[in-house]
Amino acid sequence: MNRMVYYDDNVLGSLTLWPVLIGLGVLPSFIYLIASINIPETPYYLLRHGRREEALDVLTELRKNEDESVAKQEVEEIENEIGDSGKVYGIVKILKNKQYRNQLIAVFALYANLMLCGVNNILFYSDLIFKEAGISADNVTFATIGVFALQFVMALIGAKFVDRFGGLKVTIAGSIGFIVSLTLFTVSQAMVYKQNSAVSSPLRTTADEQLLTNGSAFASVTHSTFTAETTSLIASAQDGANPWSFVSVLAIGIFMVAWSGGTHISTFALLGELTIEPTRATCFSYGNAVMWTTSWIVSFVPPYLQEALGPYSMVIWLGFTVFFLVYMVICIPDTKGRTTKQIQAKFGGKTDSSASLGIVLTEVESLNV
Repeated sequence: MNRMVYYDDNVLGSLTLWPVLIGLGVLPSFIYLIASINIPETPYYLLRHGRREEALDVLTELRKNEDESVAKQEVEEIENEIGDSGKVYGIVKILKNKQYRNQLIAVFALYANLMLCGVNNILFYSDLIFKEAGISADNVTFATIGVFALQFVMALIGAKFVDRFGGLKVTIAGSIGFIVSLTLFTVSQAMVYKQNSAVSSPLRTTADEQLLTNGSAFASVTHSTFTAETTSLIASAQDGANPWSFVSVLAIGIFMVAWSGGTHISTFALLGELTIEPTRATCFSYGNAVMWTTSWIVSFVPPYLQEALGPYSMVIWLGFTVFFLVYMVICIPDTKGRTTKQIQAKFGGKTDSSASLGIVLTEVESLNV
């Protein structure tokens, strides 16, 4: 919907109608408010407050396709996580302990990977790429909306993938999709740049100016920093679409499929499985700070990267993606089909996965006394 806010006067993106679009956000919030009445409390919350039977009922309902013993076993594991005290560990205690510290690092890496793949770079500047591919200025926003409609479809499919293969495998698959997409995008942009390098930079047309600045102070400021080379690439589409530009469009489609059906939906499922009750709240709080900080960075720096690197501006996000992929493969345990104690044994550097979680936590706790 933000594409309409920034660019399209014919929908709700004009200076007079954008408040209406913003107000429409009330509708999904209201629907969720009504629907949430039927959402039960989480088993963790119920067990922390001594409501074991209710927790068992909730898990039985969620696992209705499995034997009741599965729900009972899960209740016992959660009780072991919570322990007798039900304490929430602070950042200092987490940093002093290897097992907890590795959980925190994993949370930071997953949150950062969610943004440093360059997703906001794609979201904010996709209209320019579509226009370069030969789509008219009047239809470019609708083309973008069509591509991003894949997000909803792929989220539904991705949820099935997470259930079947586990969060880690889906996240890794998403990162591989990013690498393919960003590589294709960089190669295609380099080829377009090479083919148009001899063309001098013309003045922007009225349609170009509307595409870059209409209805958004942010767009007018950031896009004004684009170099003459970028303007040349956009203007070249007026004389006929460059075949390499369509590769850029394909790359964006691959990227959005990998992000929406892979990393975006699997990351949050994986985060809950990698942390335990005493550390989860603290890890998530600091992890969210990392996510929103990196989100701002990825939103703010693209014009400067474009000015400095030209067609290779996406290489930095490609580098981050490769780095986080290597980290996930080496350092993050697969959670599919594993109990909490087995997952935490990996973080604690233990090889005896048969040790109970209570023993592991007790041993770790004794090191901090």
